[in-house]
Amino acid sequence: MNQIVTILGFLLILVLTLIVIFMDNYQYQNVRAHDFSTTDESYLVTLVEEIKAETQLVSTDFLSNNNISASAHANNAAELLKNLQYNIMQTSPPSSDIAQIYDQGEKNSTTLALVVANIVDDILRKYGSAFAVGYDMTNMSNMMNMDMMMTMMTNNATNGSGNALSRDSNISMNTENNLALVNINDYETAKVLSSNIKDQFINQLRPRSLVNETTNLDKLENSLGKLEQAVNTKALPEAMMDLVHIQIHPMLQRVYDLELRQNVGTTTSD
Repeated sequence: MNQIVTILGFLLILVLTLIVIFMDNYQYQNVRAHDFSTTDESYLVTLVEEIKAETQLVSTDFLSNNNISASAHANNAAELLKNLQYNIMQTSPPSSDIAQIYDQGEKNSTTLALVVANIVDDILRKYGSAFAVGYDMTNMSNMMNMDMMMTMMTNNATNGSGNALSRDSNISMNTENNLALVNINDYETAKVLSSNIKDQFINQLRPRSLVNETTNLDKLENSLGKLEQAVNTKALPEAMMDLVHIQIHPMLQRVYDLELRQNVGTTTSD
């Protein structure tokens, strides 16, 4: 009887997996939650923050005699700087004063909120690359698919006494086994970005926010602190995605009235 239940559970999970793959490839291509309408200014300030993080790591690694990592972060900074210079020339009218753009951006709450949103997405990308997650952590549909899979596994998995395992027990069982650090440089970048963006929120964005949003601002600050802690403790990818997609991004949208891009999702059969 137990063997039959196990086989049925496996078949059900297999069918669900095929459905999920079909949906991703044919029905919901490019579906992303909280894909905010960005501005030239917010994009440029985001690049500056990324460059600051990489140069900070160059200094740290150099002082610790880790020349290989220092060189890798220097190359990252150089690529970001090249991207920054290119995008500055694409602004209308073109500008060569990076400091002026950055200064203007730091005084605008909407721009800063978009920068926070951009950086937390970058943290997910770097984290995913660092641990070879295998899917786009900035795509909320991946988190939804994982939730569906976890629900099915929880409903069908049994322990020795025949009782269904809880979702929490499944997560704890996989905590030590699923995360293999394959790119230390990307992990270092994720750590610095998570620390820097929390500090920027506290020191730059929060003081420019509406006083009557104190409760939501407290929640935002707390969530950004949890994100930093999650990176430092090498949390599971789904925990990271939950912090960003369910807590941070929606709160940023609510407090700073951020606009979502139109027609982000597509339904195609190509």
